[in-house]
This record gives sequence, structure tokens and C-alpha cells, in this order.
Amino acid sequence: MYAYLKGTVAEVSENSIVLDVGGIGYELNVSSYTSSLVSVGDSKKFDTYLVVKEDEMSLYAFIDKREKNVFLRLISISGIGPKLALSVLGGMKLDDLVGSIISGNSSAINGIKGVGKKTAERIVMELKDKLDDISVSYTPLRKPSAPASEKEEEAINILVALGFKQEQAIRAVTSAYSEELTVNQIVHKAING
Repeated sequence: MYAYLKGTVAEVSENSIVLDVGGIGYELNVSSYTSSLVSVGDSKKFDTYLVVKEDEMSLYAFIDKREKNVFLRLISISGIGPKLALSVLGGMKLDDLVGSIISGNSSAINGIKGVGKKTAERIVMELKDKLDDISVSYTPLRKPSAPASEKEEEAINILVALGFKQEQAIRAVTSAYSEELTVNQIVHKAING
């Protein structure tokens, strides 16, 4: 129904913005990635997607068509609704997310708020071959052919729980990892450099 909206950003929060379009304020649900790229007073155009339910209508907005296309593919997966799709989009840079899915790296997606191991694996399994048309600039955080050890996975999840972004946690654990260290030692070394 609404392909896009263009106006002035009136309010910004982590997961929504209010866009003033000709004196009407549209509340738009956005990923934290999108909200981080806008400021109050910016004149912006957002690609949009309208979700209609029995008791509400919600408008979702995206910084560009690539983000919208990934969102649409995420919500096509059974069990992933618009809000979880926005969490996934906000959990890492779009290029890294798409690259992780294409390369089969579900561990990079696991740990995004609201995304467990099974959901991450389902995202990779269902979308791995469906994102070829989305151009990305991606350098794998870890080689997909060398899956993380259980200790690495546990250390990454601990860092994410402590507030690290998934991408930061993977880099920190990868650089701190040593086979002879315990999970706690890996976490300590990753935090303290």
C-alpha cells in the first residue's frame, strides 16, 4: 500500500522514528541499524512495508531497498515475525548479516537478541540460496569451513549477554582463543585484550 514515505524526522528512538510528512506524523518501526543512521531534523526517504493484523496496523521502514528485501525474506520464514526480523536486521551490519547467511555461518547470527541457535540455523538454511541478488561487501568473521568449537560458542554467547555486539564478540573471542584455555579464561582475555 505504501511503497515509501519521504519527510522530516521528528523523533528517533532505538526501534522507531516519527516521520513528519506534510504535517502528519507517521510512526515507523525500524531496526536499530536504521535508527542509528538518522537524526531529528533529517529529510529522509524510507522504503516501507505495512503489516495489517486484526487489532493493529504497523508501518515498518527501511533505510534502503536492500534492508527491506532482507526483511521480507526473513518474515517469509515460519516463526519469524516483523519484530524479530527487525531485531535480526539491527543485530549486525546488513552486509555482515547477508554474508553470514550466504556463507552458512549461523553462529554469527546466533546471539542476536531474540535469536537462538535453532532460529539462526533455520534462517541460514532457508535463506542461504535466496540472497544472491543482494549485493554485499563482506569479509567472513570466521571461515565457514572451520566451525567454532563449543568453548568458542559459549564464550561468544557470554560476551553477547554482557552487552557486546555479536560481531565484536566473535572478533574478541577469535583473537583470544587458545585450546588450552577454559571458557572463563577466554572470556577474560577477550574482555581485557
